[in-house]
Amino acid sequence: MLRMVRHDVDITLLKRLIPGSIFGAPIGLAVLMTVNERAFRIAIAIITLSFLILLLRRLVFKRSVARDYCSGVLAGGFTSAVGMGGIPLLLYFAGAQVPKAVVRATAVAFFLFIYAFALVMQVTVSHHDFPIWWFSVGLFPVSFFGVKWGQWLYTLLSQRAFTFCIYGVLIANSILLMLLP
Repeated sequence: MLRMVRHDVDITLLKRLIPGSIFGAPIGLAVLMTVNERAFRIAIAIITLSFLILLLRRLVFKRSVARDYCSGVLAGGFTSAVGMGGIPLLLYFAGAQVPKAVVRATAVAFFLFIYAFALVMQVTVSHHDFPIWWFSVGLFPVSFFGVKWGQWLYTLLSQRAFTFCIYGVLIANSILLMLLP
C-alpha cells in the first residue's frame, strides 16, 4: 500500500513524527508497566472524547514544528502503551485540517515504522505467551482485507466524509478502551 500512496506522504511531517515516536515509545511502555492499565485506558478514552468534542465545536489550529514532534511523542507512547497510536495522530490531523490524501499516506508510512519499533521494544522488555504471537500472525489476513477495503472506501469519500470517518474511529476507539476489562 505504501507504494500506492508514497507520492502523498508529507516527508517533513514524517521526519518529525518518527523521532518523536522513538522518544515517546519507551515512555508509553514505562507507563504501561507501572500504572493500572484499565485506569490508563479509561483516561485515554476520556481525553480523546474531550478533544473530539472540541473538534466538533470547530477547534482548528495550525501545524507547527513543536506540534508535529509532540504528536509523534504521543503516537509513539500510545502505540507502545495501548497499541493505538492513531488516536493522537487523528486528533492532530483533524484539528490541523490536513487533506485526506496526506493523512492516509503519512499515517501508513508512520505506522509501518512505529508498529515495528514498538513490537521490537515489547518483545525485548516484556514476556508474552506463545498463543498471543499466533493470534497476531492470524490477524495478517484480516489486516490485508482491511487495507483493500479501506483503499476502495477511500475513493468514495469526500474530505468532509473522511473527517467524519475520523471522528467515528475516535469514538469507536474510546468506547473500546472503556469497555475492555
